[in-house]
Amino acid sequence: MTNIMHEVWKILDTSPSIQREMSRGLINHSALARYIIEEKNVNANIDAVISAIRRYKIDHYEELFNTANNIICQSAISTKSKLANISIIKDTETQKMLPKLFDVINYNRGDVLRIIQADESIKILVNEKNLEKIKQLFSKDKIIKIDENLGEINMHLHPEAVNTPGIIAVVSNELAMNGINIMETISCVPELLWFVKEEDLLRAYNVFYQLCRRI
Repeated sequence: MTNIMHEVWKILDTSPSIQREMSRGLINHSALARYIIEEKNVNANIDAVISAIRRYKIDHYEELFNTANNIICQSAISTKSKLANISIIKDTETQKMLPKLFDVINYNRGDVLRIIQADESIKILVNEKNLEKIKQLFSKDKIIKIDENLGEINMHLHPEAVNTPGIIAVVSNELAMNGINIMETISCVPELLWFVKEEDLLRAYNVFYQLCRRI
């Protein structure tokens, strides 16, 4: 029974949407147990899984959610559209070309330039109007992928956000529950940037708005 209980708890620990609805008393334990057995391939009878669900301590999640939600609602939110994301191979050649990006970007006109570097690749987010100029800086074999028609939601976070767990989890969960795919995220405190398809930008903004209305 102990092994089954720990297995069920581990599933619940990694399912914030289920935790949230459990904390509100909106989930039927029998239905959840059947879901866990069938979808998560838990080898146990339904009574054992229901028992594990009933023993799961959920009160802390609602408190965590409310605290994160309050911080989110104190954040200033702005949006941008018509953006593109260029993924390139990270090597010595492409690194040398990065400074030339600033010859293309005009911050006085409000141009956007976001750069993310990982171990093997670099992502460059820019206005679509500058896309062709940016592409010309790199040889074709260095360009991995280009995503166009993106929108950005910029959360200018409340100072307490850095000490508040759950903010990214709350927002990403809400976006997922509304069928909105997150194309990219960038954290640069006090700003938290979310990139979605431009066609989803208005719906994504409304998700933030509805989060605040729940307080």
